[in-house]
Amino acid sequence: MATMIAMVDPEYLRDKKVQKIDSDIRNFETKLKSMKMDLEGLDSRLDAEIERHKSVAKSKRAAYEELHSRLKSAEQSWKAADKDYKSAMKNKDKTRSKLKKDVENLQKRIRDAENTKQKRFQELDREKEKLVEKAKRDKAREMEKLKAREMEKVENEKRRELGMD
Repeated sequence: MATMIAMVDPEYLRDKKVQKIDSDIRNFETKLKSMKMDLEGLDSRLDAEIERHKSVAKSKRAAYEELHSRLKSAEQSWKAADKDYKSAMKNKDKTRSKLKKDVENLQKRIRDAENTKQKRFQELDREKEKLVEKAKRDKAREMEKLKAREMEKVENEKRRELGMD
């Protein structure tokens, strides 16, 4: 730039507007150098920040994948436990139903056996009643025979007494 200024007419350099423009150019050049330095520092600073975010994202992804894996494992475990639960409930219902049916069958058999026992008691009572009736008839016959013998004795005694014999 200095070579450009050297070629310029010195009169122009004294002009206030030109001086102002030159001043602005120097300010711009200073700012440009500063910005270039900032840009160089910015790249390394932003690269470090990007690297930090990349590291955090990588760590979070690993945590996510671990949680996702654990979630899948927990889901599989839950499904297995739920299957076992449903199987146990089905088994309970099946076992309970069978046992209830067995209970009902035994209750029916007990009722039938009780009825059969009551019928047998009635048969035994009728047989006893028949024995009692037979014993009464036998006793009545025996009493009739005894009475007849006694009557015959009395009759024979009276005949002897009266001399009819």
